[in-house]
Amino acid sequence: MAADNALVEFVKEIGAWVAVLVLVGVAVVIGVREELRARARRRSVVDGREVVYGSGTGFRPRSGLWAGLLFAWIGTGVATTLVFAGLFPPRWRAVAIVAILAVTALAFVVALRFLLDYARTEVVEGTVLERKILYSGEDGAIRSHWIAVEDGRAGRIAGTPVGSADYARVVAGARVRLHLTPRGRKVKRLEVLGLPASVNGPGMRGGEDLLVTPAQAARALGSPVEAVAVASDVPNTRRYVYVPPGTRVTNGTALPPALHVTEAFDPEAADEIARRATAGGRRTWHHGNRAVFQSGATYLMTWGNGALLIRGQVDVNDVGEIGRLAYSLKPPRPGPG
Repeated sequence: MAADNALVEFVKEIGAWVAVLVLVGVAVVIGVREELRARARRRSVVDGREVVYGSGTGFRPRSGLWAGLLFAWIGTGVATTLVFAGLFPPRWRAVAIVAILAVTALAFVVALRFLLDYARTEVVEGTVLERKILYSGEDGAIRSHWIAVEDGRAGRIAGTPVGSADYARVVAGARVRLHLTPRGRKVKRLEVLGLPASVNGPGMRGGEDLLVTPAQAARALGSPVEAVAVASDVPNTRRYVYVPPGTRVTNGTALPPALHVTEAFDPEAADEIARRATAGGRRTWHHGNRAVFQSGATYLMTWGNGALLIRGQVDVNDVGEIGRLAYSLKPPRPGPG
């Protein structure tokens, strides 16, 4: 009986270890897969050039300065312990002093390296091949903005982290001048030398009376924009689409990001664009409704005696900017008659 109990306990222990090893193995496999997915997101090929983006949190222009000051503080703190060198046991006092001096020297050398890199500036000019937003942290809450700049050097292109404001100033094809730290490649300043020329012909006329202005569209899309007129088959309406400069609009369609706008100038036209926008859905909308109708990234509202419809064609993580634009607009109420 005792032998049987020992055997049972042994089997239980083996089973427990097997379960632990299986769980560890599953965790390792999941971790490797997630890392491979993250690595794939940080790599792309544009115009035959391989682009690799970093795995850090992105734009930290003064990280070199703070790192240098931190190591200088550490070196100073370690050096002050020499004041108490007389209190060290004589047996290892000399060794302790040498160790303190070595750590102090190393800290100051590292601090000097960071500070000199931050103080120096390298200027690079080139063409933006692509923009990219990478998400990290829990539930992808941390957004880091990157651009890939082709500066004429051969080989793989390393992505450059930039601030969100600079990111919104450039598009693929823009000529830029970067002021960088030589080693850390931190952007101190970004100059936009030129945006791509329009590939859609002359600019849209009557831009001053558009219900959605270029500045509003640029904020919603996070990019410079141009307005391109689009033919409309609904009488008394006007259609146009905002796209980054250099993006072609064909038959009213364009690659994202894009902001499609339809203006209706009378109730009949408003109800017709509403019928098309709500087709297949359970909810309906009619001219005179005060509430903003939303379906995905499409927003529809009464605008005076007509209506305004905007539709964002953006990444799922950027839909919120389209909503903020829609709810920030102040439409006039319908007039008499």
